[in-house]
Amino acid sequence: MLEKGEQETMVEELNNNLKEVSQVNFNLKTDHFVLVHGISGGAWCWYKIRCLMENSGYKVSCVDLKSAGIDQSDANSVLSFDDYNKPLLDLLSALPENEQVILVGHSAGGLSVTHATLMFPKKIRLAVYVAATMLKLGYSTDQDIKDGVPDLSEFGDIYELGFGLGSNKPPTSAMVKKEFQRKIIYQMSPQEDSTLAAMLLRPGPLLAITTARFEEKDEVEKVPRVYVKSLHDHVVKPEQQDSMIKRWPPSEVYVLDSDHSPFFSTPFLLFGFLVKAAAYGGLK
Repeated sequence: MLEKGEQETMVEELNNNLKEVSQVNFNLKTDHFVLVHGISGGAWCWYKIRCLMENSGYKVSCVDLKSAGIDQSDANSVLSFDDYNKPLLDLLSALPENEQVILVGHSAGGLSVTHATLMFPKKIRLAVYVAATMLKLGYSTDQDIKDGVPDLSEFGDIYELGFGLGSNKPPTSAMVKKEFQRKIIYQMSPQEDSTLAAMLLRPGPLLAITTARFEEKDEVEKVPRVYVKSLHDHVVKPEQQDSMIKRWPPSEVYVLDSDHSPFFSTPFLLFGFLVKAAAYGGLK
């Protein structure tokens, strides 16, 4: 639980963010946010943010990528990133011709955001990376892997792996074991949220995600980017986030005193940052 002083500081920061937003001279409530989860997650991860946004009048879409959330696919059968990310691309493809969205990705959902900006740059007004993998070309170099692949070796044998192509082949799916989930992913989040996550997390298509590679195209630079950094992140560590930010600088960086899951641990501040980012369109 937060101390009284910390709660007051959070409320003050949120109020400051929303006060700045209110001074921007256009109708924010027409904004459409599309929220993308990370590996093993689902649309459900965003329930607090969705509630805050919809109660404030924004349009919100939360997508389940293939084998995630309520999608019925088996993660061990999802072997390419294009296949995994198809639900997001289908959603963007179905948008009215002149509609633009604010696309928000958490964790490995950052790869989905980058892929989408390459495919539909005219439909994305702003890309926001929340404690996310922000790699221009995906996992194309050793440095990309160093920056973007979580190193959780300090916690021991923490993964449940699936071998859909056979035991002699690389694993096709992975999920953090239940006994490690709170310690690694949700250490600053309310107990009820980490309990909910333990009930809903599913194996993620590891092979599809780690083989994500993108062609270098000018289109990706046409979409402004904002990064939301999580200071106490055990999954995408702060030094990894800093390296990705340095290598592919976004228009703005916001910082949250959170674990890897700020939609649970600091939802009000994350909501404030997302609204602020949308208001300014990623421009300083």
